[in-house]
Amino acid sequence: MELVTPLNSDEIDRLSANLNQLDGLDISTIDGLFTALVSAPALTSPEDWLSVIFDKSQWQETSELMEHTYRLLVRHFNGIESILARAPERFTPLFLERDLHDSVDLIVENWCRGYVKGIALCRNQWDTNNEFMQSRLYPVILFGGSAGKPIRQSADRKQILSWKQAIPENVREIYTFWSSTRPVFEKPSPFIRKDKLGRNELCNCGSGKKYKRCCGAH
Repeated sequence: MELVTPLNSDEIDRLSANLNQLDGLDISTIDGLFTALVSAPALTSPEDWLSVIFDKSQWQETSELMEHTYRLLVRHFNGIESILARAPERFTPLFLERDLHDSVDLIVENWCRGYVKGIALCRNQWDTNNEFMQSRLYPVILFGGSAGKPIRQSADRKQILSWKQAIPENVREIYTFWSSTRPVFEKPSPFIRKDKLGRNELCNCGSGKKYKRCCGAH
């Protein structure tokens, strides 16, 4: 299956269940994390975000469950980038929801905390001091950290809803803002050998990583 194909709802549920079984971050937090990483002015490697999602001992294990989870994570990462690049109007953050009987309350805190974690992975490359970036990041920071709690507590329901509703469009604009300067991965030339390379063997590209964590993930 193509690793750039966005996950469908059943696969999202499967990934969420796997993450829970592996004691990883929840799917909403990861969605925010990945959205920040694909929108960032600098590239990060899977090792960078795997260490945020799992304990090191977890993501380095070679269990079938971890392998399946890793492939779903890679697809979700690539799927977010693909949607933001090709059809940004279709981008929808994976917010959690709370049923209020007469309405549905969007729980954005987990997603925003994930986005803040993504910024932290390459903080030196994010120019968060310019006016444009500050205004677009404001609702994310407001819900993604403890510093925003007093402001949220003093705001009325209408204002809270307005901040939440601003997040998707703000995130699209951040992606576009960095798109002209963001480096692009070059697709490696295929390597052909007669005998099949094992998933746990060192990758033949010379990276020093296992094949499944390197070219075998593409």
